[in-house]
Amino acid sequence: MKVTSYIASMVITLLCVVLVAYPALALDNLNRRSLFDRPAPSETQGKPASAKPVAETDAQTQQKQITSKEVPIPKLRPKQELAPEIADEFKQATQMEVKEYLRRYGVPDTKKDYKVSPMDVIGVTVFDEPDLSRENLRVSSQGRISLPLLGELKVEGLSPRKIEQLIQIRYRQEQILKHPQVSVQVNEFKGQRVLVLGAVNNPGGHTKEGNERLAEMLAKAGGIKFDADGDVAANKIRILRTVEVPGKPKQRISMEIDLDSLTRGDHPEYNMPMLNGDVIYVPEAARFFVTGEVKTPGYYKIKDRSISVVEAITMAGGLTRIAAGNRTKLVRYQDGKEVTIEVPVDDILDGDKSKDITVRPNDVIVVPQSYF
Repeated sequence: MKVTSYIASMVITLLCVVLVAYPALALDNLNRRSLFDRPAPSETQGKPASAKPVAETDAQTQQKQITSKEVPIPKLRPKQELAPEIADEFKQATQMEVKEYLRRYGVPDTKKDYKVSPMDVIGVTVFDEPDLSRENLRVSSQGRISLPLLGELKVEGLSPRKIEQLIQIRYRQEQILKHPQVSVQVNEFKGQRVLVLGAVNNPGGHTKEGNERLAEMLAKAGGIKFDADGDVAANKIRILRTVEVPGKPKQRISMEIDLDSLTRGDHPEYNMPMLNGDVIYVPEAARFFVTGEVKTPGYYKIKDRSISVVEAITMAGGLTRIAAGNRTKLVRYQDGKEVTIEVPVDDILDGDKSKDITVRPNDVIVVPQSYF
């Protein structure tokens, strides 16, 4: 009887020691899942987590609590939307503001500076000589046209003004007209194209006609795409252009235009005339993902200014009542690897803003649930 009482007292004493040393085991549900880290492969396959013996270490207990409840972290890896060679051209081009470009090179008059291309249709008027005039001449694939008494003329790559001078010279050389007066106009622009890529409904090469501007070329490409939330899927436009200056080598210029400013008309110069060979790239808006214990988890855009982690959480409606703000994690893909950064949100909200960090495109912010 004494032995039984002694054993019972020892068991009670041992239980008291366990409860004092490991209160989390007594107060927390071992099967409750948390909002951290990815589940182990066995968990993703739906296997129930087996209970551990009571006498496990603090590290084992904390690890189980961290991994026992999971919010899926989406893989927001950067997407390669451009062909590598075009992406390289954008990188190697000289970056220039639109105002600086216009100051250096002016606004191109594409009708005046236009170079005739194969399949274009031009009109040739010889004053007081209706029999020698032609309203619609299709430029052949070899870049030639045919005129009465002159035969074939090579016009590809010439401006309308240069073609006028060529025809006048030929009529004088052939002694057909002493003082010919010739006018040339382009009726159909078929040989010039602009490449429109990115977040548009009909990407690809599109024919440029006359003085068509940026907005008109975007319309030809079907307009800007909308995302799943019904918002415009982009917030900027990039233009790659070849600039030719007499006596100097060709130069590649890259310009960036704010889409909102273009659509609002705040900067009329943004809606510039397009040139043959231009590349218009509409990158999808940079975005990040907020998940876990926030009121409205989901995708959010990075627009025209930098956003901190706390601001990102505010955009997602703020923390819930059971959020563990100081255990917030930011998952970032850097140099092809996944990097996890701890962000003590509660400390930042208490005034220590030095611990806040700037969100980058494709970051994932995970706010876990409090243990209690």
